[in-house]
Amino acid sequence: MHETKIWPIEEMVHEDEFTDRVELLRELEQWVKAISRMGSWSTALMAPRRIGKTVLLDRLVNTVFFKPEYQVAPFYFKMTREQRTLKKFLKEYATTFFRQYLAYCEQDPDLFRNKNLELSELLTYKTNHKAALLAQEHIQAFLKRYNRFGDEDALIHWDAFICEPEQLASYTDIRVAVIIDEFQDMKFYVYDMPPELFLKLDSQERLNGQGAINLTATYDRQAQSRKAPMLVSGSAVTLIFKTVMGGPLGGRFDFMYMKPMSIPDGAALLLNTLKYYAPDKVTTPELAFYASTQVGGHPYYLYCLATSKCEGKSFKDEKAIDRIIRYEIENGKIFGFWQTHFDLNRKYINADDDEQLGKKIIYYFTQYNNQPVDIKAIAQKLKVPKQAVEQKIEKLYMADLVYRTAARYYTFNDICLMRFIKFVYEQDLEAVDQIDLSQQGLMNTLKGKFLEMVVEVTMMKFNHELMPGAWFGRTDQVEVPLFQFVKTTTVKGSKTKAYQIDVFGKEEKREKVWLCECKYTKAPMDVTQVQKLESAAQVLIKTHEEEGTEVPEIHLWLVSAGGFKGNVLTYIKDRADIYYSDYDGINNLFKAYGSNYSIPQFAVNEA
Repeated sequence: MHETKIWPIEEMVHEDEFTDRVELLRELEQWVKAISRMGSWSTALMAPRRIGKTVLLDRLVNTVFFKPEYQVAPFYFKMTREQRTLKKFLKEYATTFFRQYLAYCEQDPDLFRNKNLELSELLTYKTNHKAALLAQEHIQAFLKRYNRFGDEDALIHWDAFICEPEQLASYTDIRVAVIIDEFQDMKFYVYDMPPELFLKLDSQERLNGQGAINLTATYDRQAQSRKAPMLVSGSAVTLIFKTVMGGPLGGRFDFMYMKPMSIPDGAALLLNTLKYYAPDKVTTPELAFYASTQVGGHPYYLYCLATSKCEGKSFKDEKAIDRIIRYEIENGKIFGFWQTHFDLNRKYINADDDEQLGKKIIYYFTQYNNQPVDIKAIAQKLKVPKQAVEQKIEKLYMADLVYRTAARYYTFNDICLMRFIKFVYEQDLEAVDQIDLSQQGLMNTLKGKFLEMVVEVTMMKFNHELMPGAWFGRTDQVEVPLFQFVKTTTVKGSKTKAYQIDVFGKEEKREKVWLCECKYTKAPMDVTQVQKLESAAQVLIKTHEEEGTEVPEIHLWLVSAGGFKGNVLTYIKDRADIYYSDYDGINNLFKAYGSNYSIPQFAVNEA
């Protein structure tokens, strides 16, 4: 009989539906691991709504929970929007922490997920673990004070308890990762008052958060801890940014921004979701890639396509996929999601002296998908003062439709949001130049870059695994390294020409780099492309020598969907510093690291 593994957190997706995020998950896991040597800062994870943030945090906790060698207990608190008194909230928070701490010490996932246990019941939990026994002593002390005093002591008791993870970490070998999801909501839903007064509050006042205490500000000390640092997240990007950047928490947090998936991984996700939610709807890897491109690799939108109620839904060709996307943006779940968001933020979006001008500004802003917003260009287009456009974009920032970095406004990488805005506003506006939000140009560009993207995504997932040598043109097994970073780059010395390296990877613990040349055509790779990559390697060496930095050991990797000409195989024979992978080799690697489909062979680029 097949046994299902019990995880500390019940994840919201099928295990194999969790796609991509390997590099971000690895980065967060390294953040947790470094806490054991007091090497991690408190960090804020920024992510627009429905990008998969909570799913990622769930997987992180499930991963590090079963790593007792890290000696770091994950304390995972999901802030909800239930309104309650501070005294009640304090007990909920304390119970969650102590239960999860004991569970980690004993490696007991059942205890971690058992929300029915009262705090007092944890005192009878059988354990011989020193840290767990000390935690039980702290539970006794907590309950003694909690039961002795009323609501008048709640805030003082809360301030004392915030440091509890750090206190236990100081007296034991177990550090703590304090992970709080939807951290910004700790400003609006907890009230420092007796239950009688809380119940007398007008319901509308409570809905507006009037009288709520800002608990985020009370973490000013905890946010600086090295024994129990914080990882906070929030989908109200602007609000979470302001919360951790300003006031008592200012300067205490690093930042991570969670983006949509890569296009190849978005394609893999669609194929996975169809398997579960629309098993009678089949499509090809090429069409899955097309769909992923059209929604920017956004996991929620891909889920919407797979579960769409569009009449006659089919994924048989690009036109059929376009029809589903249009349905979802104009009538389906994507429409409902953004319509609700716009309604909730009406005070920012529609509050204008000149409502028609406000709508035009929003409309013209859609052409800057994933780019800095050109405020001056919009002002010139509409023949209005630049200040009027700046004021409107600031309101869109408050409504989480724009983010700000380096003193500039950027639109989110969200083509479906832009199409929703176009659909909603274009029909209300007269005499506007219609904006083309077609992704066809991007699609053609991505087809050309697809193999580079596949190699990049795959290299990011390497972690010292042993792979069949045949996939790399070898007879013996090949151990792939863990890379510190992987990217496309250009190298140029002071007296050399510039060379673009399709994929460049730097190993995490060694002065060793990989240079990869990708050829995504059906014609085999020629020796001239190998020599071009060697020239790039020589320029890289030259730049290090000119900068006076250590010259890394260089490894070359040739990837060609069309295979290799005989002159290439002769040229690289017996070269220990060169790997080479044909279509089968890279396709097998792609599948080994989570893809459930073969690399597409598009009709274009078949030279």
